[in-house]
Amino acid sequence: MRSARYLGLAVVLLLASCGGMPEPPAGSAPTPSLPPEALPTPTPAWPPEAQALLDRAVADLAGRLGVPPAQVEVVRVERAAWPDGCLGCAAPGQMCTDVVIPGFRILLRAGGQEYEYRSDDRDRVLLCRPETRIGDWGPAQSLVEAVVADLAGRLNLPPEQIRVVQVQERMWPDSSLGCPQPGEMYLQVITPGYQILLEAGGRQYDYHTGSQARFILCEK
Repeated sequence: MRSARYLGLAVVLLLASCGGMPEPPAGSAPTPSLPPEALPTPTPAWPPEAQALLDRAVADLAGRLGVPPAQVEVVRVERAAWPDGCLGCAAPGQMCTDVVIPGFRILLRAGGQEYEYRSDDRDRVLLCRPETRIGDWGPAQSLVEAVVADLAGRLNLPPEQIRVVQVQERMWPDSSLGCPQPGEMYLQVITPGYQILLEAGGRQYDYHTGSQARFILCEK
C-alpha cells in the first residue's frame, strides 16, 4: 500500500519536471480578439470640417521651418468669427473688407514655439504673425495708447495684458465715428480717424477714433 503511494508521487514529480501540463480540451475555442478595423477610432479634438484647413496649416508651417509635418504639434483648433476680410490679422495700414468671416483659429507648436493660423470656413489659411508692438503705430500712436489705457481701466487689467489686433484708417460717414447712439444728433460730415481692435481675455473690443484725441468703444 505504501509502495503504491510512493509510486504515484514519483509519477507526479516526473511529469512536473518534464513540463507536462494538461492539454486544453479538444474543441475548446481560443479567446477571441478584435480585428484592427473593429477597434474604436479615436475622435479628433477638432471639428471634422476643419481637417483640410488644419492639414494646410501644418504643411505651411512645416515648409516655412524646414521640418517634417510630423514635428508640428496641433495644440488647439477652435471656431472663430473674424471681424473682417483680413481674418482679424491685418498688417498696419492694410485695408480689409468690413464683413464678419466665419472660420477657425488653429494653434500649432514646433521647436518649442507656438504659431497661430487663422482660416475662413472654406480654403483660406494664413499665419497670423505676432501683433505689432504698441509703439509702432505711426500717426495713430497716441490714439492706440489712449484706447489701450481706456480698456485697461475698464477691465482693471495692466496694459501689458491687452493685445493690439489691428489699426486701420477710416473715413467715418459722420461725427458719430461709425457708431451712432440712439437719440443722438451728429454732424453729417466725413470724419477721418481709425478703427482700433484690441483683445483681452479672449474677447475683442472695437474702438473708433477721430484723427485727434476723440475715441469711443463701439459696443453695437
